[in-house]
Amino acid sequence: MLKLFIGLFPVLLILLVSEYLWRKKIVKGERARKFIHILAGIWMAFWPHYLPLDGIFILGCIAIVALVYSRITRMFHAIYAVKRRTYGDILFAAAIAFCAYFAKEPWVFTVSILLLSLADGGAAVIGRFLGINNQYFVFKWPVLRKSVAGTVSYVIFAYISILIGWAIGGEEAISNNMVAAFVVLPFTATLLENVSPYGMDNLVTPMFATLFLNAMI
Repeated sequence: MLKLFIGLFPVLLILLVSEYLWRKKIVKGERARKFIHILAGIWMAFWPHYLPLDGIFILGCIAIVALVYSRITRMFHAIYAVKRRTYGDILFAAAIAFCAYFAKEPWVFTVSILLLSLADGGAAVIGRFLGINNQYFVFKWPVLRKSVAGTVSYVIFAYISILIGWAIGGEEAISNNMVAAFVVLPFTATLLENVSPYGMDNLVTPMFATLFLNAMI
């Protein structure tokens, strides 16, 4: 129970703080959502190092139900304080459940969720600040508005995520598959993030990363 509390309390605290900041109008819109996305996601990426993967799978399933309920009731305004259509919140929870169920090793889960939280969230923040003058539309589709700054940031954060995986248990698998780990994985993940609309990258990218990393073991 103590480990479960340690795992869940920071996530709840992040949600409550973000809601407080939203109500005080300190952060709002996309910034409020990314505040949750990055901080909670990075924390959850390391869950397998003190919680069993099957337990994380159950937590992911519970989170899906809770987020559907929250979407209906608008319990946490900061999550939904954006003017664009997105299902990223529910797909985020689905990614947690998928990666926990299929990841062969804890480090695989960690890398996959870091790509979702650190790489995707960090790229969105940097793209918003530095990407104003270098935007582009994938397939000329307005819902796929990206920026060169954000895309480059995603690649950099993807490398950081993979190096963290190397350091916490994936050294042998990554060392034996250097091209796959440091070329195919980061650039394919970046491509998937670019072409996935409505927050679908929150599920597609970590799904790919988990299955890809599993194949390297």
